[in-house]
Amino acid sequence: MNKTTLVLALGVSLLSALPAMADVTVYGRATYNMLSDDTSDDIYYGRHEFAETNFGLKGSMDYENLKFGAQLEIGLDEGVSNILHNEGNSRTRVQELWVSGDFGKVKLGTGNSVTYIVSDLDQSGTWLSDPLGMSQRFGATRRGPSGDSQTPFVQTQSIFSERILYESPKLLGGAKFYAQLSEASGYEMAIKYVANGWRINVWSVDYGDVDRDEDPQANIDENGSNGFFGAEDGHGILAGYKHSSGVNFTATYGKADQVNGGQREFANWKLGYTKGKHAVSVSMGNYSSEDAVGISGPDHKRTTLAYNFKPVGGVQLWAQATTSDTDDQDEFNAFTLGGMIKF
Repeated sequence: MNKTTLVLALGVSLLSALPAMADVTVYGRATYNMLSDDTSDDIYYGRHEFAETNFGLKGSMDYENLKFGAQLEIGLDEGVSNILHNEGNSRTRVQELWVSGDFGKVKLGTGNSVTYIVSDLDQSGTWLSDPLGMSQRFGATRRGPSGDSQTPFVQTQSIFSERILYESPKLLGGAKFYAQLSEASGYEMAIKYVANGWRINVWSVDYGDVDRDEDPQANIDENGSNGFFGAEDGHGILAGYKHSSGVNFTATYGKADQVNGGQREFANWKLGYTKGKHAVSVSMGNYSSEDAVGISGPDHKRTTLAYNFKPVGGVQLWAQATTSDTDDQDEFNAFTLGGMIKF
């Protein structure tokens, strides 16, 4: 029995032994794609670099006016885990303890970073296959090969980190404040507002002591670059509105300062429509960069048309096409059919 299976087995045994008042849930999702692109005449199977397959368990227990909880989650396949982790195709995405009350919620351990929670979520219904912001690079239609209009990585957010995180209760009818202290003196702050069809998110992240020999997230990412893939800090804003008719629009802007003195930025938008079990959207991403002496790098544009269908609860299917173009490089095109089942 491997370590991942053993940890989950022990976790299930321990949680099942808790008193009847404990609320324990086993959950997960499986994603799969069939993808065709310009790199080969062959069809790729299994690739999805954003909504990776994962499974886990979580439990909570009430004590007077407080609620205590814990969560363990494993990521599998070719998602974010495999990009950031070079020792296999799985890793612990979430391993945390938390306590909540009238004051809000405090989390301690490895888990979703503040900026990952708020930075790219839209209301289009196609977010799982075509995310926005930094994560747009990792949609169901992959980022493309180097030299053939590969979508750049603009690191305005972290993903998973070892941290202590504070989440406020709801304020002003729909706002929440988040603050996080990460390893290597990194920190993140964000404000999220969701109400009456509107979604407005603002965030800022400092990746901490980037002069170390290893990534500030090295303990979980096994990545040896300075900073989070070369970034020193990042900032961004996302704003969107979903009308009662199902028409929705989201726009997001992000900027990252690089360790080498350069800068990278993106400006993305998505126009979508949802009706019952169906959702369709078109999105465009614009990426640019500048080195330490102010010389601009090549501009990159990425356009995606996505259709998502939810036949029953817990099942989501998609068809998606992407074209991307970088100055002085070959255009890159990709098409995928895929889906997800969650429990």
